[in-house]
Amino acid sequence: MRKLYFLVIIALMSSCISEEEKAANEKVMGYRPVYTDYASIRKIELQQARGLTSPGKIYIKGKYLYINESGEGIHIFDNSDKTNPKPVAFLSIPVNKDISIKDNILYADNGDDLVSIDISNPNSVKVLKRVEKAFPYPSYPNERGKFECVDPSKGYVKAWEYVELTNPKCFR
Repeated sequence: MRKLYFLVIIALMSSCISEEEKAANEKVMGYRPVYTDYASIRKIELQQARGLTSPGKIYIKGKYLYINESGEGIHIFDNSDKTNPKPVAFLSIPVNKDISIKDNILYADNGDDLVSIDISNPNSVKVLKRVEKAFPYPSYPNERGKFECVDPSKGYVKAWEYVELTNPKCFR
């Protein structure tokens, strides 16, 4: 009987999980960074015109209309006929969220960099200057809650996905 009692106690003790072990396996909903490499986000190029999917700011410069596509770049339209703008091109600026135009220069965020682009000929744009690290690195999501801590060595955080996380260490 004593042996049986001893075996039951051993079995119960071995099946117990400490609070620290429980915390190490905590599963919660939170945000995980989605990374991209720096070389791909710094590739700015003029592409064939495409449809609007998530338009943002709109600028008019001369006879042209510039419409920001959040996270993607800028749509360029010939707005000579205001009732029927004609697509000209799409200026791909990865992870771009905001634009501004002064004279013939378009200013845009490109990740954490600021770029200035000559748009005097919208069919042949040219990057004039890049100011690296002009904006803060995105080290947390816009939403509050738990999230996976960012590791800049993995690349640039281009987005956040809401997923189940195991024991996230960061909170906002």
